[in-house]
Amino acid sequence: MENTELLCEVTTSASPHADIINRLLAQLDNEQDSDIRAEIIRKLGEYPEPQLIKKLWDLRNNLENESDDFVQYEIKLSLHKAATQKVLTPIGIDFFLDNLEVFQSKDNNSQAPKVLIDADLIEEFLLRNQTTLNREAARVMGLVLEGKINPYIGEMGLIKIWHNIKNLKSREDANRLIIELLSKINVGQVNLKDIDLEKYPNVNLKTAIQVEIARKYSLAGIITIRDREFIASGYPFVGSPSLFLQFLGKDTSPASIERTLKNLGKAAMEHEKEKLNLLLENEHQQNLFFEDNLLLFQGWKIENFEILCANNNLTSATVILCNTKTQERYTESAFKKGSVDALCTAFNEALAHLVEVKHTLKSIYLANLTPGQKGEVTVKAVVEYDGKEVITIHTHENILKAYFFAYVKAMIAVYAPDEYHPDIHSTKELTHLHKIGERDFWGLNFSQVNLMDSEANLFDAKLMGCNFSQANLSGVNLTNADLTGADLSHANLSKANLTGANLTDVKLDENNLTLLDGTILTNTIMPEINIEISGESRLEKVAQLLKHIDPQSQSRILAIHSMTDSIWWDNPLGQKFWEVNKELIERKISIQRVFILPEARNPKHLQVIQEQLNSGIEVALICQEKAKDVEGYRWDDTNLLISENLSVPRNSFTARRTMNGQTESGYISYQTRVVETDKSIFNALWEKSEKLSTEANIQEQLANLNT
Repeated sequence: MENTELLCEVTTSASPHADIINRLLAQLDNEQDSDIRAEIIRKLGEYPEPQLIKKLWDLRNNLENESDDFVQYEIKLSLHKAATQKVLTPIGIDFFLDNLEVFQSKDNNSQAPKVLIDADLIEEFLLRNQTTLNREAARVMGLVLEGKINPYIGEMGLIKIWHNIKNLKSREDANRLIIELLSKINVGQVNLKDIDLEKYPNVNLKTAIQVEIARKYSLAGIITIRDREFIASGYPFVGSPSLFLQFLGKDTSPASIERTLKNLGKAAMEHEKEKLNLLLENEHQQNLFFEDNLLLFQGWKIENFEILCANNNLTSATVILCNTKTQERYTESAFKKGSVDALCTAFNEALAHLVEVKHTLKSIYLANLTPGQKGEVTVKAVVEYDGKEVITIHTHENILKAYFFAYVKAMIAVYAPDEYHPDIHSTKELTHLHKIGERDFWGLNFSQVNLMDSEANLFDAKLMGCNFSQANLSGVNLTNADLTGADLSHANLSKANLTGANLTDVKLDENNLTLLDGTILTNTIMPEINIEISGESRLEKVAQLLKHIDPQSQSRILAIHSMTDSIWWDNPLGQKFWEVNKELIERKISIQRVFILPEARNPKHLQVIQEQLNSGIEVALICQEKAKDVEGYRWDDTNLLISENLSVPRNSFTARRTMNGQTESGYISYQTRVVETDKSIFNALWEKSEKLSTEANIQEQLANLNT
């Protein structure tokens, strides 16, 4: 929905009211009488012209210079009127981009280092509360406001900020914010035609554009919260706010800032190495630490435990707890037929001295990881407490220790959750437990599993809240798996089968593209994600998603195609996409397509329409002029495709491509709000269009289209 609004905003040309406005502005500059000044300002509010809005904004920022309350009131009211009233359509981001020379600061002689500030970082500064990320963004923006950084922003980033503020607050708030930003930040613009995208084979378009802006304007560097996405770009002067501030230190002079930016690439690599080494060291020590000390919580540890088997088929188990500070001890024993039962019962008796025991052991399972007498085993314990389940896993060569330690970890998680440190579990543990029929792994950490070369079968698994960040899930069968709330950020999901899976509220990467990289998403309950993606990559992703439609799911395709360039269906991309359309028809999936036709038509238009009509697609036509205002949107330069899954609504998505002059923008969205909005706009355009049938004379209908 957001990108279409760019098409319906007015490009301001020479104003027919220029003489009136200039006269009013001249009177205002020379007038001292408050009543007359208020009258002039009121008149200015009736003309939404760039220089006038800029003048009112300057007056608004200097209200203290106006002694009369009524004049102050008129300034605020006129600014509101000028920034929100319609000329032909509402004032929006295109209005400001077309008049940059008016709104950009004309006296920018700053000698401070020129730095591209990522739009996402600016949004963090504007919208978040006092989170760590916000505090870092605020410090960077503080350097901007102090004049120690000469800031730049990409045009696409500015557009994104405007739309997000408009959607979250209002159009007026968005317009006011853009005026303020343009007075302080330079807008970097590049022509997509001038970018050699072959230089960026592994970088998304948004990142490539920002690198090109940095190079075009000779910027000292880029500060972004998406620093990982720049790794493959080959551009060395990029860093996150935290990394930049860490290496900048207390010296915030321009020279120090420039020096820090030049060293960011090397610093980022060293920082990642340190984090990896620390992770490996901590993992090794954590396992040994638990084994050697068997700490419980609140200063208590398991000092000793033992099991004795007698001839009367009873097993004796003893557990000794010791306070590490006071050396106070509790010793408890139990007699049961089974070793695990006896050991857990003795532990419960000892635990009762520390807490009120209210948990229930629901299940405890064992899976062999390696065969033989000395083979490793993994035990999974499921404990219920206060209506909630806690799951823990432990692997050991000693079967009894595997059982006992899994149970002990569950007790720590239940009675001292703040002192519980979850293990990072291995590929073997996950796959072997699943193989013996275990499906519930709620909340466990599998961030380092690599299932690419394994059996990779996790169908029907309950993986709610699990941590799969950085995990390699390539080719994994996750059919009908429940991944609600799981962390999939930076996980490799290529070729993974997520048919029927539940991805509600999953955590993804900044760009969310990993979810679409070859993953099978048939009837998947998708998260509310919106992915900005343009060009060939968007078409490839859309084609992939269309191929995964389940014919039994009562799905249908609703599409709008602007035929301002009828040659598109003949180029390799168009031909490939047409093959996908034909496959859908063969699979009995209905397609409705509205073609937007230019006034000057040629036989090629007729050929494309006839071919699609004959193939079984429902076709409707509308002329370019009539498509310029449908539900307040301009559609003559827009393509839209909605895949609606009536059986599994959360599997529905919409994809849009918009041309704004030479700039192409696009998205694939699974957001319910966006899908429903695009569907209602399609329906409005379909109702306004001329429907075709194979028996009708298409040439006659084309001739009558404008009448």
